[in-house]
Amino acid sequence: MKGIIGVIPARYDSERLPGKVLQRIGKITILESVYQHARKAKTLDRVIIATDSSIIEQHAKSFGAEVFITSSDCRCGSERVAEVAEKIPGRIFVNIQADEPLVPDEAIDEPVKEMLKDRNIVCSTPATRIKTEEDLYNPNITKVVMDRNGFALFFSASLLPFPRVYFVKEQPFFGRVDFFKHIGVYAFRKGFLLKYKSLPLGPLEKFEQLEQLRILENGYKIKVVVISKDSISIDTISDLRKIKVLGHG
Repeated sequence: MKGIIGVIPARYDSERLPGKVLQRIGKITILESVYQHARKAKTLDRVIIATDSSIIEQHAKSFGAEVFITSSDCRCGSERVAEVAEKIPGRIFVNIQADEPLVPDEAIDEPVKEMLKDRNIVCSTPATRIKTEEDLYNPNITKVVMDRNGFALFFSASLLPFPRVYFVKEQPFFGRVDFFKHIGVYAFRKGFLLKYKSLPLGPLEKFEQLEQLRILENGYKIKVVVISKDSISIDTISDLRKIKVLGHG
């Protein structure tokens, strides 16, 4: 056993789409799809669904998932994952967002591999190149910029960086700058994950409502791994329709 645990934090309430993880895409729910995709990751020893909802608990158990009940005080998914890490052994805990039903296994495996190669990395996350103008201007898609060593400088729902040239449809970049979409997976070393839970929330995290900004605002680094495959986050009914148009529902 490598001691690498995948945790899917799932809550019932959602501001934009309540109960969204229980929405169906084809014959299964979003949550079950996330779970099935997470199980395909080669680096994980175990996959757990963490929730404070009895409705989600019952549903997760219906398709054979291991479930941990967490408190309702968690302010974000990573805090929910930290509650699981407090209860069980493990070296690396991977927060896999419950609203990304098509999360590719490389989005889980590559950040973990990066951490196994470099013990100084406390958190790693995937990103992929933005290929369409629609995605670039979509406020539901989080963008990330990195330094030349691949560590995150900032995450935002806004255009990042701001382009001073027009979008060129024939190539997925503006001039010489690639734009990157963040995918909702975070690999944490256990010690740092437990510390994360006690870090103070800063104004940027509150303003952008992005939990990863707590890491940057408190002076820690996030290693970004660029992967080739994309992942669709379900935030609205139109996102559900998009998945069905793509033939996944």
